[in-house]
Amino acid sequence: MSFNSTRLSGDSECLILTFYNHDDVSKNTSPYYQITLVVCIITSLLAPMTVAANALILAAIWKNPSLRTPSYVLLAGLAFTDFSTGLLCQPVFVVYKLAELAGNRKLFCIAGVVTESVALFLVSLTGVVITMIAVERWLHMSRRSLLTVRRVVILYITFVVLLILGVAGRIFSLLYSVKAVSALKVIFLLAAAICVVITAFSYFKVFRIIRRHQCQVQASQNAINMEKYKKSIFTILYFLVIFVLSYVPYLCCILVFYILQGDRNSLMAAFKVCLAVVFSSSFFNTVLYYWRIKEIRDSVRSIVKEKLFCKAGNGEES
Repeated sequence: MSFNSTRLSGDSECLILTFYNHDDVSKNTSPYYQITLVVCIITSLLAPMTVAANALILAAIWKNPSLRTPSYVLLAGLAFTDFSTGLLCQPVFVVYKLAELAGNRKLFCIAGVVTESVALFLVSLTGVVITMIAVERWLHMSRRSLLTVRRVVILYITFVVLLILGVAGRIFSLLYSVKAVSALKVIFLLAAAICVVITAFSYFKVFRIIRRHQCQVQASQNAINMEKYKKSIFTILYFLVIFVLSYVPYLCCILVFYILQGDRNSLMAAFKVCLAVVFSSSFFNTVLYYWRIKEIRDSVRSIVKEKLFCKAGNGEES
């Protein structure tokens, strides 16, 4: 069997992996079938690990009062997007691809729309949070106390609401063939470009501050701990690098897909692998938390030990 395209209505079509033009999808001997199945298995294994690891990060920040600062609240916002990826996006994506292999066109389209919508929301929110983190680091190192925990939470909720409205508008456009879908694409792309510019500018200012402090012969008593803040800056840069590197292969596949003519089976198989890489970044971000941030690492260890001792104590009592 084959899916030439998955249409919602009229000329509308799903955006994520719905531009299909391959044959024998359901044959379990085809490379496409096997690669898709492997990707589904890997994604299914990563999903609960991603949920558990990010839940520990969120619990660590929530239970430790010393971590309730603007920077850690923003990190919690980043962990929340990764948590949601494991809880929502990855399972629905597996259903989406298994429906394709099984030839269930209705479930395939429904799960595809849900996958696209959730992925678009979470990717956009991740980009916004990374931008907010860069700005927060710049303001903090330049001694401008503009961002408080309350303001950060308000900004975060505001962006969440705006993104939900944007994604809902896109779904409405797809369902009813509203021509506004092109305008929404432009808005999302423009917002992404603004985030890139703000992030680049913030890091430019941060590294200027670091360089200026390193060039000082004598530091004043109020000088910030440069080694500590350099480590925090590079930690956030690592998050940015993981985010960019995980999406570069995916975006390259999209670009090649639009340019390439003829048989696209190999490209679509590569597409699945790239998506597995994208989803895996939500888990590897937690590894970065444990590796680079001692406060979170200690707090997570404390939570794990507390739970283990509680279980051991309950077992002895019984």
